[in-house]
Amino acid sequence: MKNAKKYYKHWAESGLGKGNVLMEARGDRIVRQVEIYGSKLVWADENGQSDDRFMLADQPVSFLEFDSDDEISAREFEIAWKKAKEATGYPSA
Repeated sequence: MKNAKKYYKHWAESGLGKGNVLMEARGDRIVRQVEIYGSKLVWADENGQSDDRFMLADQPVSFLEFDSDDEISAREFEIAWKKAKEATGYPSA
């Protein structure tokens, strides 16, 4: 399935410190992501982002070299997405 959704979680590092990035991919394209650095949560999707320092990944999933250890459930991603949207004052729907 070329456009099947998959979800990933991987370590990340930014000016805010060390954390994790959670991504939703459709096929080889990242369509939503959440970055978590301690209590700071930021989100990005194809329509924008909560913090201009954290843009949606533009590399294809195949470039990011995720493996099976990086895969997470849709539920885990959706929980993080909802928290990030609420934490930044945006509706999660």
